[in-house]
Amino acid sequence: MTETLANGAPQRLAVDIWLDVACPWCAVGERRFEKVLETLPFKGDVDVRFHSFQLDPSAPERSELTQPEYLARRGMDPERLKEAGKHLQAMGAELDFHFDQDNTIPSNTFTSHRLIQAAAEHGVQGAVVDALFSAYFEQGKDVGDPAALKAAVVAAGLPAEVADAVLADPAAFRDEVAEDIDQAARLGIQGVPFYVIDNKYGVSGAQPEEVFEQALTQVYTELNPAPKLAPLTGVVGHDGEVCGPDGCTV
Repeated sequence: MTETLANGAPQRLAVDIWLDVACPWCAVGERRFEKVLETLPFKGDVDVRFHSFQLDPSAPERSELTQPEYLARRGMDPERLKEAGKHLQAMGAELDFHFDQDNTIPSNTFTSHRLIQAAAEHGVQGAVVDALFSAYFEQGKDVGDPAALKAAVVAAGLPAEVADAVLADPAAFRDEVAEDIDQAARLGIQGVPFYVIDNKYGVSGAQPEEVFEQALTQVYTELNPAPKLAPLTGVVGHDGEVCGPDGCTV
C-alpha cells in the first residue's frame, strides 16, 4: 500500500534523461533502463522525458567519414577504438542491439534532437529515440540526411506531416533543443547518458540494471511511503483463539 494523493492516485515519478543520438553508451543505457522499467510494479506511474545533449556541436551536417575515421581525427588511438568497439558489441549483444561501428556515419545530431522534441508532443518520444539509435548505430544511416531521418521517425510513430514540417523549418524546436543543452550545463552535466530522478537525484552513465532498479525503487518509495498504522484504542468483543511465539491457545 502506498501513500496516495487526495484522488487516491500514487505520486508519479519523473525521470529526465539527457542523451545524444551519437552516444553509444546512451544506446546501451536506454536499453538497460527500458528493460528495468518493464519489470517494476509501478512502471505505470513513471513519466520519462528525453532531453537534448550534443557531444560534438561542430560536427558537419553531412559527413563523408566513417566513425573510426572521425574518431581518429579527434585524436583517439585506433587500437583503443578497436578494443572499445569489441566491448560495445559485447554489451550490445546482451541487449539485442548490434553496434556496427565501421558503417556508422558521424553526422551532426541537432536535427535529430529537433525531431525528438517534436515526438514528445505526440507521445512517441521513446520510440523515436530508439529508432534513431538503431538507424545510427545498427543500420549505418546518415542522420544528417532528411530522407533517412524521416523514414526512421515516421516508422517509430511520428506523423509524417510533423516530420516534414520539422525538417522543412530549421527553427522548429531549435529553442527547445538549446534550452535542454543550457539546462544540462546549469545542472553540471558534462557527459551522457545522465538521468535525473524526481528532479533531485542524478545517475550518471549507462549503469548496470540493478543500479537503475535500486534508484527508481528507492525514490518511488520515498514519494509513496507505506502508511504508519496508529495504535489500537481498544478491542471489540472477547478475546478469541490466537497463535503466538509460544504456541496456540487451546
